Formats: sequence, C-alpha cells, structure tokens
Amino acid sequence: MNDPKATQHQKGKHTGALALLGSFAACLLFAIIVIVLGVKVHRRDAQLADTQKQLAQAKSDGAKAQAELDKANTASADLKTQLDKAKSQSADLQSQVDQAKSASADLQTQLDKAKAQTADVQAQLDKSKAQSADLQSQLAQATAGSRQLLTQLDQAKIQSMDMQQRLQKAEADVAQLQPMLLKARHMPVRTSFEKTHGDHLTLHVSNLDQQPVTVNVTIADAGKTRSQSNVIGAGATLNVEKLAAGDDVTVASDGYEPLKLTAQ
Repeated sequence: MNDPKATQHQKGKHTGALALLGSFAACLLFAIIVIVLGVKVHRRDAQLADTQKQLAQAKSDGAKAQAELDKANTASADLKTQLDKAKSQSADLQSQVDQAKSASADLQTQLDKAKAQTADVQAQLDKSKAQSADLQSQLAQATAGSRQLLTQLDQAKIQSMDMQQRLQKAEADVAQLQPMLLKARHMPVRTSFEKTHGDHLTLHVSNLDQQPVTVNVTIADAGKTRSQSNVIGAGATLNVEKLAAGDDVTVASDGYEPLKLTAQ
C-alpha cells in the first residue's frame, strides 16, 4: 500500500516542477515576445524611414504632379478653347456638309440628266458614224469618179487646145476669106433710075445671076413707108415705078448685103 505522505510529497515535487517549468516557459515566452517586438519595432523603424523617404519622394512627385496638373489644367483650358473652336468649326462644317449634300443632290440630278444626254449623243454619234461610213463610201466613189472626170478633163483640155488651134486657123482663114465673102455677099443685080411722066422716077433692078432672086423693096417717102416683094428671074429686070426724087429705096435679099439708094 502506498504511503499517503510519500504520495503527497511526490505531488508537492511535481507541482513545484510544474511551477518552475511554468515560470521558465513564461520567461521564455516573454523573451520571445520581447524579441518579436524588437524585430517589429526595428522593422517599423525601417518602414517608417522608408515611408518618410517615400513621403518625401511622394511630396516631390506631388509637387511635380501639381505642376503637371497646373500645366494640364492650362492645356485643358486651351483644349477647351480649341474644343469650342472645333465645335464652332464643326457646326460650320456641318452646314457646309449640308450645303454639299444639297449641291450633291443637284449634281446628281444634273449627272442623271447628263447621262441621258450622253446616251442621246451616243445614239446620235452611232448614227453619225453610220452616215459617215456611208459618206466615206460615197466619197470613195466620188473620188474615183473625180479621177475619171479629171482624165476626161485632161482629154477635153487637149481637145480644147486642138479646137483652139483649129479655131485660130479658121479665124485666119475667115480673115483671108472675108474680102471674098463681102464680095460674094453683094447682091447680083444692077440698078438704075429713069425719069418717066412728069417728075416721077422708075427704078430698074436687073438680075445678073443665072438663078432667080427674091428681093424686098422698101420705099420711104416723107415719113411714109411702103414695101413690095418680087422674084426677079434670071436676066430679068424689075421696075419700081412712081418714085419721087429724094425717096430712100432699100433693096434687100436673104444672104446679101442690102442696097440703099436715093431716087434722083
């Protein structure tokens, strides 16, 4: 059987050991806490220094940022002005765009009209080309005909020159024959006046040719004119009576020069 005192004594030892162990554990825990707190304080100091450094940098950056912000505000104001100007220009451009759209619609109408006119002109051009081809063919035929006519013209010119030479020769021959012709055109008659009863005269017209001659005798007496036509046989004589002195008598016959006489 166990001794109660011994048991209690063992319990006392065990309790003391536990108390000592607890004290040691508490000291160890405190030491750990102190160390941890020291590390944290060191870290906090380091972080504080770094934070102060960052704060200084942040202040510097903030000053730069403020300057850039001021600059940005100025730029923003400028941009606002430019934006207002751009809006005004945009409104003007919109008005111009609207005008351009209206003009474009008008141009489209004119373009459609021009297309229709172009189609009509194209049709006329095609018709004109066909007519031109036909005229070209006619021109070729006319050219061939013209060449033929030129050949004929050259021949005609040659013939004309030949005829001109012949004409000149004929004119020369006529010039030579003119005296003979004039002589040949003298009427083959002989005339003479004979006084008859009182103051009257008689014209005797004798045919000297071997052929009968038809003569027209015209007598002008004091503004009065009378005429007669007679055939004078070969070797025969025509007597024109009752002429007064001073009467103009013309004896004419086809193919001969007329004889103009004055009764006396």
